[in-house]
Amino acid sequence: MLTDNQKLNFVGVNACVLSTLVILLLPLGIQQFDFNEIHAQPASESVTGDKVVILNFDDGRKSQYTQAKPILDKYGFKATFYVVCNYIGKKDGYMDWNEIETLHKEGHDIGSHSMNHLRLETLSKKNVEYEVGQSKRCLQKHGINATSFAYPFNGGSDDKTVVDIVAKYYEFARTGNDALTYLRCDSPKVQPTQPDCRTYTDSNDLTYANRYTVRAWSQDATRIEDSASDNIMADKFIKIVNSQTKYNNAGVINAIPIIIYHRAGDSGVVDYNTDLDLFEKEMKYLHDNNFRVLTMNDLRFDETSNDLDIKEFTAAKMTMVKAIPNATIKATTPTMVKAIPNPIAIEVLAESPKNTTSIGSKQLSNVALHDNATSIELANKIIDTALFDSLNADPTLTNTPKITTSIATKQPSNVALHDNETSIEMANKLIDAASMASLNAHESQADRG
Repeated sequence: MLTDNQKLNFVGVNACVLSTLVILLLPLGIQQFDFNEIHAQPASESVTGDKVVILNFDDGRKSQYTQAKPILDKYGFKATFYVVCNYIGKKDGYMDWNEIETLHKEGHDIGSHSMNHLRLETLSKKNVEYEVGQSKRCLQKHGINATSFAYPFNGGSDDKTVVDIVAKYYEFARTGNDALTYLRCDSPKVQPTQPDCRTYTDSNDLTYANRYTVRAWSQDATRIEDSASDNIMADKFIKIVNSQTKYNNAGVINAIPIIIYHRAGDSGVVDYNTDLDLFEKEMKYLHDNNFRVLTMNDLRFDETSNDLDIKEFTAAKMTMVKAIPNATIKATTPTMVKAIPNPIAIEVLAESPKNTTSIGSKQLSNVALHDNATSIELANKIIDTALFDSLNADPTLTNTPKITTSIATKQPSNVALHDNETSIEMANKLIDAASMASLNAHESQADRG
């Protein structure tokens, strides 16, 4: 716990720093880097950070590309498509490789659903190895590095042999059929409550929830079980996606609904088929109610805490550093320092910004970065704090977050942020400039924390 004399002065940018940044920005050709303009994000476009959802499409059916994708494109959503390798381009009613590769190039996540969609728990170890491992290599041949696997028929997720083989090739594996995935694997339905997301207990039994049994809700399976109409399914969908609200608060995500679809608008089919009007209504609901739609590739596993996280929402732990006069400090993650005792200094944001990975994430084509509401919301907090503190407190060395300027720049269409070398180079220069200006203006020292 910090004492009053150890309050954190986050991003203490003084006038010297701001002047230096302006000088740097001009030759880099940035048309606008206006703090007030960044705030101009309309409220209707903002995302609270508390409502997220992951969309899955299983089997690689053609209608997912021809019918569902245009609706996803309309609302700017990306999804995870779990494909069966031996179905691609070989079986009627399923996508071909050109369509799969197009999805991948446009920023959708492609996962493995095995080679032949067989019940893995019924196969020999050798055949499981083929279904799981060969499907990974199959996708790699087409330039796709699948990071997650979906069990065919949800089978095998409670089988040690199957799980161990899946773990050799993938970071995550998905099964059903729960309304929510709890990122701490502490589902209230499971008693006693799991302490974390480790795959095995101390007695070497498989846990109910872990990185290889990520739980999802199949709308199609529920429809069949309940013989439900589209109106009933629409109500169920709304209830499911909102069931996270009691667990998520102030941008801290503890539970996520993952929704599974199969066929989309196929004619003459009832089972495992979502009517296109229903799908449109569900996507519109997510859009109009400011849900952040993610993919399975946005998940990560924290090896230290043995918990699941969302990459963009993960906050780096605070690191205390000692300021060295006349030295340039570059940081790969935002760094915080202990301020000189100052009665005016205020404590702000004890954790590093949660959007530090946005440089490495993909944006929608033809969408400016400042339309990324979650990043903008967090960036605004940093900017507000920096401006306030620079006017009211003595500046002390702090490394400026690298995403500060990339928020205000526009990307070319279909280019991942980590491919934008200019933004990263510019951000590094800003960090250097802020560090040097602060050190030269105030040769302050900070005790190592």
